[in-house]
Amino acid sequence: MGPDAVRQGRIELGRQLAALRKAAGYTQDTFAPKMLYGRSTIANVETGGQRAPREFWQRCDRELGTGGVLTRGYDAVEAIAQRQRVQDARRTAVNSLRSGSSTRVTAGEVAFVDPEDGAYVGLERAITVAARQSSEHAMTAGALAVSDISIDQLRDDATHIARDFGTLTPAEAIRETLRVRDLAVAALGRTGRPAQQHDLYLVTAQAVALLASASVDLGLWPAAMQYARAADTYGEIIGHAGVRAYAKGMQATVAYWTGQTHESVRHATAAVALAPAGTARVRALSVLARAWSHRGADDEVGRTLTAAEDARGDDGDDLLHDVIGGEFGFGEAQQARCASTAWLQVDRPAEATTAAATALEITMTQTMAPWSTVAAEARVDLATCHLSSEAIDACEDVLLPLWSMPPDWRRTGLLGRLNRVQVLLSTPAWRQAPEARQVTDLVAAFLAQRPAPPALPSA
Repeated sequence: MGPDAVRQGRIELGRQLAALRKAAGYTQDTFAPKMLYGRSTIANVETGGQRAPREFWQRCDRELGTGGVLTRGYDAVEAIAQRQRVQDARRTAVNSLRSGSSTRVTAGEVAFVDPEDGAYVGLERAITVAARQSSEHAMTAGALAVSDISIDQLRDDATHIARDFGTLTPAEAIRETLRVRDLAVAALGRTGRPAQQHDLYLVTAQAVALLASASVDLGLWPAAMQYARAADTYGEIIGHAGVRAYAKGMQATVAYWTGQTHESVRHATAAVALAPAGTARVRALSVLARAWSHRGADDEVGRTLTAAEDARGDDGDDLLHDVIGGEFGFGEAQQARCASTAWLQVDRPAEATTAAATALEITMTQTMAPWSTVAAEARVDLATCHLSSEAIDACEDVLLPLWSMPPDWRRTGLLGRLNRVQVLLSTPAWRQAPEARQVTDLVAAFLAQRPAPPALPSA
């Protein structure tokens, strides 16, 4: 029994999963969100090319109603793998002893047997060898470490960037975050300590999540998706649901901005499934409402926004969303702004007006960063609502504070909303109206000046 038996066992288990999935009416695309994995992972597992943890198979059994058959299959394959590891360890111990002085095994001494040629290895000698090897490994691992103070500094830097995100232009945010990411990745290569690796993976996950957000702000969609997927991967490595929920939400955001509406709902649904209680869940549900709005599903928009309002009352303690906050936070003004945009997308101007006015009112009672994205986007949503009710003067008034915004602060979310205003003003209802021309000219001039995106390394 060797590696081939383990490989064949995983292939057979994967085939069994594929057969049960198809029998239940799932495609790989529809099954993956239920498992909280990507379609490619499902495909790899079903062909035996990737080992999935026991929790994956337990989730499969629950979803497919198998009575635990897949988990039992996984346990059987892992038992074969464990026996193979034991045999390999014994073979290594025998070879190690053979390279040193010979050991005579006296009568009554407990011994191991080499499965190849029956050579006996005294238990005491084997333990001595193993102890020496363990000691040498521990000393090597201990030498592979970085200063805890350095990790604390990186953690603080990542936290400050997240909290100050709204006070930085997208280009500034990218520059600062890349520095932290590069330092964290370099430190990961210098430490062998699991606790330090965990902390550094978390810092790296935060950094690439922030890079995803800044890339979205600049409309750099391929880079944004790469960074969001990287954050999701780091979150999976360290088992951090908050990181993964944020990353899935960013993937959903990129998807609906780039017209991939079905993918957007899939990613956002996965974000909701992962999100811990509190702010993380409010954000995930709000993103899901946006995703549904791009599918034109106004009933789902209403249901999901109601769920987000209900989730606001739940206390949360997620490190990213509830403790660090800042860009990872999601306040009531952001929630209302998100709702107004979703309602506009499904042509429900009355609900959109209420939500946009609420968002703008909240921002006016808070100390906001200069050129607040939330306030600016709420203004544009409200202006769009005024146009739908033919109130051009009210539209002009609510947009007035925007025109002095420096180009470096003009994020894609704001520009996209103003594009919609421009489209509305170009319709026959407004094209010939003299009172609309000034607004049209101001919008066109604003859209013509955008921030210059920096060159971005890959995730």
